Amino acid sequence: MSYLYIKEILAAFTAWVVFVQVRNWLRWRSLNKWAAAQGCKEPPNVPNHLPGGIERYGFVIQLLLGRLKNFDFLDDNIRKRNQDMGCNTFRIHNAFNETILSTCDPENIQAILATRFHDFDLGPQRHKMFEEMLGHGIFTAEGEKWSHFRRQLKPQFARDQVSDLEATERHLNVLFKVLPEENQAGWIESVDLLPLLYRLTMDLSTEFLFGQSVNSQSNALYSLDSGNTSTTEALEQIAFSEAMQYAQEFIAWRFRIRMFYVFITKDKFKAACATVQNFTSRFVSLALSPDRKHVTETAKGKPKFTLIDELVKETRDPIELRDQMLHVLLAGRDTTSATIGWAILLLSRSPTEFNKLRSAILAQFGTENNPISEPTFESLKACKEITYVIYETLRLYPLVPLNGRFALKDTVLPTGGGPDRKSPIAVKKGEQVGFSTYIMHRRRDIWGSDADEFRPSRWEGRKLGWEFVPFSGGPRVCLGQQYALNNAGYVLAKLLQRYDQIEALDMVKPLKKGLAIVLAPGDGVKVRMHRASA
Repeated sequence: MSYLYIKEILAAFTAWVVFVQVRNWLRWRSLNKWAAAQGCKEPPNVPNHLPGGIERYGFVIQLLLGRLKNFDFLDDNIRKRNQDMGCNTFRIHNAFNETILSTCDPENIQAILATRFHDFDLGPQRHKMFEEMLGHGIFTAEGEKWSHFRRQLKPQFARDQVSDLEATERHLNVLFKVLPEENQAGWIESVDLLPLLYRLTMDLSTEFLFGQSVNSQSNALYSLDSGNTSTTEALEQIAFSEAMQYAQEFIAWRFRIRMFYVFITKDKFKAACATVQNFTSRFVSLALSPDRKHVTETAKGKPKFTLIDELVKETRDPIELRDQMLHVLLAGRDTTSATIGWAILLLSRSPTEFNKLRSAILAQFGTENNPISEPTFESLKACKEITYVIYETLRLYPLVPLNGRFALKDTVLPTGGGPDRKSPIAVKKGEQVGFSTYIMHRRRDIWGSDADEFRPSRWEGRKLGWEFVPFSGGPRVCLGQQYALNNAGYVLAKLLQRYDQIEALDMVKPLKKGLAIVLAPGDGVKVRMHRASA
């Protein structure tokens, strides 16, 4: 009797598989007819050595088993595949009829992000990946909900908000006090600047968003001075930073194993998400308190615009407020610190570029002890050498090196098909389209034979185009890009006024990438620095 049941189950399963395959074949046949009418041609396909390319899941298994500790996902996987294919746009056919269109063509990225913006969205997987940590906010929202969130946030990033550097100066001075003491020759022999940069941007972001800073750098300084490193505030901030870092890395790991993420969960990840959310909820509680008062004021004595106050006017739902704040806090803290960290690392390994930038900064702003003028929003933009260094940093180490969209309908990308790789390509409804700014930013046919080298002068006379999208583009372009660029430029200017030499502790080892939600230095920013003489 049980034998009959097994036969029925196998027959039903076989019928279902046949039905799915026939339906998929008919769907592709229909798309191909439509594509031919649009003048589209097929892009190259990644060869499958086993049915459904299941050999690629060996990589996923190794990730799950933790056997790829020193594996560079961007270079050893994503970039290598592009090099093996010998083209910039191709299609991957995976098991379960899943297809992914991969591209690093500027024309296609422009179509995805701008000209055909309404043909794509983020897709359900991204929302599910981020939901446990971030809840519901601008980075995972779609349609009218996303438009609503963006309208809420946009006033926070108006020029008069992002151009105010008073808070940056104040918090940067605290960072300088936290640095190790210099020896008699004026050298700080060893310091990892990355934790200090994380605290700097945390303090800036919380003041910028909530009207008051958590002052994590000051608390760390107080703990060091007093010898008491276990204050409640200090422990909470350390726990928050560690939880945020772990949660981001875990989410990035989930993205790499794709559909299998639903089978993987960890109590540590859940605890990290709870820590991050509880920390942010404290500010929401303060904002909802009837005794809420502005702590930060403008130079004219008026309260500064703060996002939390504006959101409270629209909703008093603590969960909605927490989620929105957490989305923006994540971006404000990590993007700026990563940009500054990468820039310092690259400059510390290139004395020629360091001296070139420092000469430009001293010519425009003077030395620390003999200043000519104070860096401002306008003067930082006028100092082209700072802009070139930041652009070159973001070219080599874009904040979001991998991105993607989900096709809402049958649509077309402008290039990559046919024998010459220049014909339009049809994209099937429901198909994933992945694009890599990391690969595009290092294409030698765009940037030259030295595309992997740090050479800020390549930006002289160069106009920005779709081959350079470190802050995305189109309607979803990053609202905070000027805030990040302004603060990064200010920190670099002040740092190079203060120190006439910054050298990496390791000048030859390949820079390790920390691939979480934001691409950050994976092994810290470990340098030695020499204080400029008076």
